[in-house]
Amino acid sequence: MAAIVRTRVLNQLSWATEDEGIRNERRSTLCELDGLLTQLEEINMRGTEVPGRIRVALQRHGIALRPTDGPAELIEAIFVEQERYMLRPEQAKPAVSGAARDLDELRRRIAS
Repeated sequence: MAAIVRTRVLNQLSWATEDEGIRNERRSTLCELDGLLTQLEEINMRGTEVPGRIRVALQRHGIALRPTDGPAELIEAIFVEQERYMLRPEQAKPAVSGAARDLDELRRRIAS
C-alpha cells in the first residue's frame, strides 16, 4: 500500500491584501463570466448560434470577438479572461465599457 506524504508550505499561495470593494467587484465579474460560460456550454451542446446579448456581455468584459466566432471559441476566450482574474488578481481590473481584448494570444494557445 502506497503512503501519501503531504508537506505544508505556509503562505505558498498568497496575494497582497486587497480592498474589499475591489475584491467583491472581481468576484462579481468571475461569477458573471461563469454564468456566461454555462450559457455558452448549453448553446454549444444544442448547436445553435450565440445570441447577441451574450456577445455584448462578453465585449463588456473586454473580450474581443469576431462575428464568425462560435460557442467553442467564446468558451476558450472566457477561460483566458478567468485565468487573468484568478492567477493575477492584483492586475485584474473591472472591464471598461466598449473595451476589446486581443484574441491573438487565445488563437495561439488553441493552435498549439
